[in-house]
Amino acid sequence: MRVLVSVLLAVLLATPANARLWKPTPEQLAADYVTINHNKGAEGRVLLAWMASPLVAAPTMKPLLDKFVVISIVHTRAAADGSVTWDRIEGVQLSDGDGHALKQVASDAIPPTLVGLMAASDATMKQGTQGKGIVAWSVWEAGSVTACQKGKLVVSYEGEAYSFDTPLPGCPKS
Repeated sequence: MRVLVSVLLAVLLATPANARLWKPTPEQLAADYVTINHNKGAEGRVLLAWMASPLVAAPTMKPLLDKFVVISIVHTRAAADGSVTWDRIEGVQLSDGDGHALKQVASDAIPPTLVGLMAASDATMKQGTQGKGIVAWSVWEAGSVTACQKGKLVVSYEGEAYSFDTPLPGCPKS
């Protein structure tokens, strides 16, 4: 669980890379692809991550992350004085490549393992940002979206349609 939280935190706090990975592991390839860092200029920065099964080596987590699509979004804005504000995230919608909406899982129906993962990540984020950091987590029924099969995941937020083509890098070759 600690390794998973560490990987997730690294994904959430990732900044644009200035170099490519040398001999990346399948998990590193997946982490690079499932993280979108959108610099929106005056509108701030959006960091979106899909916690997909190829990110983890733990065999017990893979089936859970194949059954559910777990998304995290951070939206920050930098002020002229260098301070950072964290926006509350609202209006996120997910769909597959054919435009079919995914169904969001109610908070009381999220599997305990995922609740623990999100809580651990939130605690780490709060600690690292002096209590100011806000990460919006959402869990969706995967439907036809599968990380390691041909398809697409589209995350709509604030007028943008962020997309992930599947199979993801790091998936086993079939």
